[in-house]
Amino acid sequence: MGHQQLYWSHPRKFGQGSRSCRVCSNRHGLIRKYGLNMCRQCFRQYAKDIGFIKVRVRGRHAPMWVLKAKERGGF
Repeated sequence: MGHQQLYWSHPRKFGQGSRSCRVCSNRHGLIRKYGLNMCRQCFRQYAKDIGFIKVRVRGRHAPMWVLKAKERGGF
């Protein structure tokens, strides 16, 4: 068997090798929460388009991303 037949021949049904970013196909820094399946770089680029806003919470040092209230269906 040559190299071309063996390269990437193992089935990837689970684990980090089976998942990739839906935008750029990157496999590192994947955000799977809420079914986003985007790498962190693409998430930062498209967060506002998706409906996330960046907020600061008292007692936390770093800001966090939350979904807009009108898009969540409440408040």
